[in-house]
Amino acid sequence: MADIALQIRTAADPETLYRAISTPEGVGGWFTTGAEIGEGVGALHRLSFPGAQMTWDFRIDEAAVGKRLAQTVVAGPPQWIGTEIVYALDVQAEGETVVRFDHTGFAEIDDTFREVTMGWAGMLARLKEYVETGTPVPYFTP
Repeated sequence: MADIALQIRTAADPETLYRAISTPEGVGGWFTTGAEIGEGVGALHRLSFPGAQMTWDFRIDEAAVGKRLAQTVVAGPPQWIGTEIVYALDVQAEGETVVRFDHTGFAEIDDTFREVTMGWAGMLARLKEYVETGTPVPYFTP
């Protein structure tokens, strides 16, 4: 198995970060404006992207406001199905919030895995910009 593990520090509070990863407006502010976002354990985050014939569906496995969002990919590209995505938010003494991001369970380190790793790094940079400025910077606008 191959796992992606990334971390960013932000000046945003954990509640702002949580809204950015768990609401349609939030996800649309940094990731994709094609976001249908359910709430609570068992609900789906259904994401669409330009030119894609399918949606990427993430089932919420854990939702702790201001602390953690854990999801399992249940629809999308075959390499993604069954992988898990976790955002863990940790407030630091300096007033920053650290986002620890893990996307785990890929079958192998191949070209797709490498592209996904780079993609998530870019998306987290956009997340940081969005939560710190409040200005939407979506990467995808289907």
